[in-house]
Amino acid sequence: MEDTKLEEKRNKMREKILGEPLTNAERKALVERCQRHRTKRQINLGRDGLTHNMLNDIHNHWKHAEAVRIKCMGVPTVDMKNVCSHLEDKTFGKIIHRHGGLLVLYRGRNYIPKKRPVIPLMLWKPHEPIYPRLIKTTIGGLSIEQTKEMRKRGLSVPALTKLAKNGYYGSLIPMVRDAFLTDELVRLDCQGLERSDYKKIGCKLRDLVPCVLVTFEKEQIVVWRGKNYKPVEDGYFLTDRESFDNPESDLVNGAEESESSDDDNNSQNF
Repeated sequence: MEDTKLEEKRNKMREKILGEPLTNAERKALVERCQRHRTKRQINLGRDGLTHNMLNDIHNHWKHAEAVRIKCMGVPTVDMKNVCSHLEDKTFGKIIHRHGGLLVLYRGRNYIPKKRPVIPLMLWKPHEPIYPRLIKTTIGGLSIEQTKEMRKRGLSVPALTKLAKNGYYGSLIPMVRDAFLTDELVRLDCQGLERSDYKKIGCKLRDLVPCVLVTFEKEQIVVWRGKNYKPVEDGYFLTDRESFDNPESDLVNGAEESESSDDDNNSQNF
């Protein structure tokens, strides 16, 4: 009950800070100001995701500008919907533009820099939690011999793609799902990536595709679609580019333009 009340309070506070929705013209002007040729100001969201100190950086950027450009790279980009929702939830801002891993985060009409939340700096990196073992001795109800054979076969299939270090992986889940329509095993080449990084990617694949992890040997991720595979069509993942235009704003602007043109015509007639 307390959690629900707290969530409602946070939502009201966020709505108050955001104020009236931006018109399409205002949104486009803010996005244009955040382009690379206009400003060098940028925050990089990397392998550790949205960190404590990054929140502080966002508010520091909002002192000088209404919106900030954020470049997302590495493991978190496998699930961009999660990245976007976390950014909006933790900062109380609103994403007004997204192209691949590049975002523009707006602070809101009623944002007051002097009333920003106080975020103490983290001067150390917390220890990573100990996760349960990802690769099991046997997988998907197979025997030990069958599992060994599948691992050997998985490492010999052609790689679906090679993952670049600090790359953008937003299209990885749909790629694996499409590959599973014709192949039961998929291999991703992770040479050059940190072992912890491709283990995290494998964990996300397991949960979001969904699929069965086969092996991480030789800097590869091998996944199996499992028995009785059924394609998932949930529309969960974001497209590489989204439209944030407000159709109501266009209607209002169009009505204003038509009224002004009518007035101009009337004045000309007189």
